[in-house]
Amino acid sequence: MSTSPLVHETSGRTDLASAFRACWTTQLLNLRLLENEIAHMDRTVYQAGLSLGLSPSPIDRLGLAHSKRDANVPKVDDMITRDFILKLLLALTDTMHTDEALAAFNNVMTMETFSLLDDEQQASLRDDLSLYEAQKTRLLRVDLGTRLRTDPFQRWLHKYLRAFRYWKLSRKAKNNSEGLGSIAGKQQQWTYQNTILLAEVIGRVTTAALTAVFIIAPLAIMSNESSKKVQLVVVSVCIIILSFLVSLFLKVSSFEMMAVSAGYAAVLSVFVSNVPASAE
Repeated sequence: MSTSPLVHETSGRTDLASAFRACWTTQLLNLRLLENEIAHMDRTVYQAGLSLGLSPSPIDRLGLAHSKRDANVPKVDDMITRDFILKLLLALTDTMHTDEALAAFNNVMTMETFSLLDDEQQASLRDDLSLYEAQKTRLLRVDLGTRLRTDPFQRWLHKYLRAFRYWKLSRKAKNNSEGLGSIAGKQQQWTYQNTILLAEVIGRVTTAALTAVFIIAPLAIMSNESSKKVQLVVVSVCIIILSFLVSLFLKVSSFEMMAVSAGYAAVLSVFVSNVPASAE
């Protein structure tokens, strides 16, 4: 099996090389501090311009005619100084860095994560974290794709599989007085739960089962019913229910939603058209 500096698969589980801790709070705090500094300088420039009393352009795309003017604004020469211009140049550089940082943070937020508690061996290395803190700690999976197309149903499964893992290890910790991963001074067999894979498998199997049910059930009902009115009612109800479930549990666009509903309606309408109507 080929390996890289960032990804290393061993016996079906992910090694430390492919997992990084997601320090979202620290990253957001850094971005907020940069944002406040740039916003303060931006307001200073606007107020200096408004203090000149110039008439805005007829188009006024910036909305200067409706801008709020601060009271007792210093003179322009007192605000726009050489030191301020130098600081502004640095701020513009910071703005470029902030934009890049925001784009990078957006990419990080879409990356797949797993709980530190999913890997008992990794959790045992962090003695400074309680069981609850380990369960809340998220590690980034750099060897997997993003969550842009992850279905809400899959995320719901992922959440409750984590909760089940926490409940199971909580019971285990109560019976283990020496802490996680150690019984009577001897290292026990580390447990690992691939929550991401479990959520994907359960989600796909459930989706396939529901699809089969929504195709077979109406066909079975209409095969024993010759009334066209009853058949149309069955088809209409199934289409409405399926459309609601797909839009609620799957991550689909409006166009994909229309395509799913139209395709399902076409399948059922073909069956209805081939069933002879009952004699009136």
